[in-house]
Amino acid sequence: MSSKLPSFLRTALLGSAALMCMAGPDVAVAQDATTVGELVVTGSRIRRDTFSSPTPVSVISAEAIRESGNTSLGDIMMDLPVINAATNAQNSSSSLYLAGQARADIRGLGPTRTLVLVDGRRHVFSDASSPAVDLNQIPSLMIDRIETVAGGASAIYGSEAIAGVVNIIMKRDFDGIEADVQAGISAEGDGAETRAGLNWGGRFLDNRLNVMAGGEFARVEPIMQIDRDWAYPGIRRNNLVNPQTIIGASKSNVTPYGTFQLRGGPVGTAIAVTRDVRDPTTITRLSGPCSTPTVQATCQDDALDYTAGFNALQGKSNRLILRSYAEYELTDAITAFAEASYATVGGYGIFQPAFSNAAGGGTMPVALRGDNAFLNGAGSTAAQLRAEWLAAGLTLTQASQAQVGKFWTEFGRRDVSTDRDTLRLVGGMRGDVSVFDRQINWDWYAQYGELNGSTTSFGVPYVARVQQATDAIVVDGQVVCRDPAARAAGCVPWDLVNGASGEAVNWAYGQSTTDQKVKQTVVAGSFATDLMQLPAGPLGLAMGAEYRKEESSFDQDEVGASGQLFFNAVGQRSGEYDVREAFAEIRVPILRDVPFAEELTFEAAYRAADYSTIGTTDQYRLAGEWAPIRDIRFRMSEATAVRAPNIVELFAPQSENFTTAAQDPCDAATYAGASAAQQAARNVTCAAAIPGWNPATFTSNFGTGRPSLRLIQGGNPNLGPETAETFQAGVVIQPRFLPALQISVDYFKYNIEDQVGTIPINTLLAQLCYDSTTPLASNPYCALIVRDPTGTAGGAVPGGVSQVELTSQNVAKVKVEGYDASVAYGFRTADMFARDFGDIALRLDATWMYRWALQGLPGQAYTQLANTITNSTPEWKGQGTVQWSREDLSVAWTTRYVGSMRSTTAFTEAQLDPYFTGDWFSHDLRVRYGINENLSVRGGILNLTDEAPPALPETFTGTGVGSSNYDNRGRYFYLGATFRY
Repeated sequence: MSSKLPSFLRTALLGSAALMCMAGPDVAVAQDATTVGELVVTGSRIRRDTFSSPTPVSVISAEAIRESGNTSLGDIMMDLPVINAATNAQNSSSSLYLAGQARADIRGLGPTRTLVLVDGRRHVFSDASSPAVDLNQIPSLMIDRIETVAGGASAIYGSEAIAGVVNIIMKRDFDGIEADVQAGISAEGDGAETRAGLNWGGRFLDNRLNVMAGGEFARVEPIMQIDRDWAYPGIRRNNLVNPQTIIGASKSNVTPYGTFQLRGGPVGTAIAVTRDVRDPTTITRLSGPCSTPTVQATCQDDALDYTAGFNALQGKSNRLILRSYAEYELTDAITAFAEASYATVGGYGIFQPAFSNAAGGGTMPVALRGDNAFLNGAGSTAAQLRAEWLAAGLTLTQASQAQVGKFWTEFGRRDVSTDRDTLRLVGGMRGDVSVFDRQINWDWYAQYGELNGSTTSFGVPYVARVQQATDAIVVDGQVVCRDPAARAAGCVPWDLVNGASGEAVNWAYGQSTTDQKVKQTVVAGSFATDLMQLPAGPLGLAMGAEYRKEESSFDQDEVGASGQLFFNAVGQRSGEYDVREAFAEIRVPILRDVPFAEELTFEAAYRAADYSTIGTTDQYRLAGEWAPIRDIRFRMSEATAVRAPNIVELFAPQSENFTTAAQDPCDAATYAGASAAQQAARNVTCAAAIPGWNPATFTSNFGTGRPSLRLIQGGNPNLGPETAETFQAGVVIQPRFLPALQISVDYFKYNIEDQVGTIPINTLLAQLCYDSTTPLASNPYCALIVRDPTGTAGGAVPGGVSQVELTSQNVAKVKVEGYDASVAYGFRTADMFARDFGDIALRLDATWMYRWALQGLPGQAYTQLANTITNSTPEWKGQGTVQWSREDLSVAWTTRYVGSMRSTTAFTEAQLDPYFTGDWFSHDLRVRYGINENLSVRGGILNLTDEAPPALPETFTGTGVGSSNYDNRGRYFYLGATFRY
């Protein structure tokens, strides 16, 4: 809803633009043009100064990291408008395996498409269930800066860089001792965060040996939804009216004490009763809105409760990270280096208890039968329930039953404890050599990374045991489980009427564990040089080669993998692949210091790779820069990028499954209901697939009322790579008359094809195969459908389907388009007034991403997801900072902006009221003071005005990827100190 963009922000963006190569929220006040030494800037391997970067590069400095008030790099990086909400403390609390992680996501394309590097080198993945790098495994207090390049960078760095690159540059040179501590807490007294770090370094052996070592510990405490007035009990859509309005959250007929859906009587009387949450010994009949199997929007019975009380807004985590670095000058031109790091990260996922739906079905349906021993037992609670039972027209026999809606709090919450230990070792050499009067900078390194992780999932009961224990009857005067086999196995009857015994809980209690291992081995080398001196400058060249091997395994315990528990049965998977790559990059200066061409430069990069899984790939990047005058620089780049499918997508075990929802397009009844165009296509494809097919008589082996269809699901070793084309064009303005002013504007565009996804079964059968005009023999989607011409494997139906392969496929496309914006200006008041009132620095960054469109399957129309909360892709994002500093004191005010978004694509604006989130702002105040040259202190208030997420059900719980665009902890205070000696 860009038309509602605040006027001040629209005005500010008219002359500003994309992220430039400047340091985070701390904008240095420039007096004169600054001379910058050469270095390697992310996005290129050719040495140059930072301002001459070939693509827009945003930089977060070490000072910005330390003074942000946040302890997690994931939260710190959210200050960049190009970064979208991914996995962080706010949403990983509801993840089975990712609790405690923080991941970077450029442009909302997913962490698996954002390549995270450390010093330009890869980092081992942080999880075998969903490969990506956990930023919490990197010691934030040892970071020199973070450089982010949004745009396809695969030609420079390789696979996973479709969305862009986050390059974390670590400190390599430190002299002395540094200690840093920080603590913070929300205004509500929860969500405490602490961090403590210690760094040491020095030079020895006549300064030839440089050593640095340090580490940090950090801890984040949880925040529960029930502890926020704005979040509890929450809000919902009233689906009883049109358009749907927003009302208070309804209560749930899934309660810790159980509700009972009574259905019986001559006219099907429908009533529901519950054990009252205020007094579990009392049976209460529910009102009409609460009696339906799924409660209506207006259900507010006092006997029920809200489910939000189980939900977390922020998870719990802790981490300990140790890192050491050493380099030794073997000669004046050759340096050997080594690095070792170890991280142990623990996360705690918080989940609702196991549950049974009042409507029946689901993972663990439980029914109370009329002859249940406890229903017919002594006590007032049982008597009250029997009275309601009989009033509903049910009988006290086995044939009568009531579905039970219940949170099984007796087992506790289904929380998940996750531990990950990561070791990373790097060793290599770098140097320079003169050949034919040309300086060649070279380096090589070998790297090994290994992650060992485990999870324990608590309170995931045995489904069958709960069902067996609750089906209790009287045999020979004793209350026992009805199932004789269960009795023999030790089944203990569960009293649904008065409450379970500890023995019954223990018999049905279950938990599941997983173990995972990830390994990464890399050997790489490269060199860079100026080949020759052209009239416009040196012709720069960089070349190199890399070998990489990725291995991972994920093992779930036997019980969890069997599907017996109230838990995801994942099973075991393992796989590996390796890749050999070679790359080259060249920078050609064409013109310099001539009229209308202060500088004109062309660049090209190419990477060829050979994967053991997908074969050969190649990627290129073309770029150009033109500065007609010193004050203005235009830049443009076009690139291709590749993402090789990861081990999970390739090697997740294929297993047998069944569905009753599938319909055969060639079946006579289905064919009769098809459109004329569909029938015309099926006349060709069905006839080619089924010998002697007759559209009027063919009866398939699956469909409504027939046996289920066999599916093969899981990974797909035949996946191909995701491919992308990216384009960027922009202008950078740095006027001579205001040397402290820097502005840039950059347009970006992504076209991604063959994105990995899973095809819905009926879409595969109809749209992609039998309704397609592609000949059956050459249609790759029809090849996934196996028909049996003889009927021996197709349900005794000649031409029936014996199985469908429903594995991951390269099916989706994504188009992203927009503009980035950045403007910064600083000045000294002493240059403007008679007195020195301090220095002022101003900065504004913003992104306008007006297109984020997804084609989920070939031939489908694109769905516009830009500006949609469910996809976490705001159309407008911005951040502005004003900083004042004088001598040892600095004060900064930062305002963060998220533009109004649609709540969902499932409904139109006419169906929901309100439909948009509205513009959202939050404000931070930070103060830093240097007490002396050794000690500095800092403090601040984040979300100063205590802004809650927008008041829509899609955002108001403050959890989930989409709503993680907003702060959910509220006003937050922090204090920190740094001591250097």
